[in-house]
Amino acid sequence: MQLVKSESKNATSLYVTKSVRENGKRTTKVIERLGTVADLEKKLDGADPIAWAEEYVKELTRLDKEGRREIMVKYSPVKVIDKDEKRLYMGGYLFLQKIYYELGIDKICQAITKKYAYQYNMDAILSRLLYGRILFPTSKGLSINNLI
Repeated sequence: MQLVKSESKNATSLYVTKSVRENGKRTTKVIERLGTVADLEKKLDGADPIAWAEEYVKELTRLDKEGRREIMVKYSPVKVIDKDEKRLYMGGYLFLQKIYYELGIDKICQAITKKYAYQYNMDAILSRLLYGRILFPTSKGLSINNLI
């Protein structure tokens, strides 16, 4: 990571940037905007903002190499969320799915379905029941009657 100074006629802004590779091409990403030199002087009570920023970048680089850097996600309270846009994804079942298929339960269900000529997908029903019971153990809303 490096410190980048962007100078304009009104102010000098400081940014933390990082070089990354995307699709085989090298590009620079802005990791954090630190602010203008004048704003930082006010916040730091007259201390040198450039020296502070350089130390801050060294600390971020050290934490990034150790894999312990905190990532701040900023949300705007004035931005309107589009209607019917999916913003939450349930992915807790993925590790259970791996175990389910490693145990071969899907093949057992296919064999039973073929042997007794069931008209429904026994594998899909059983997997959903297992995932639901493990992920939401206190929920009684999911039952076999709701699935058929």
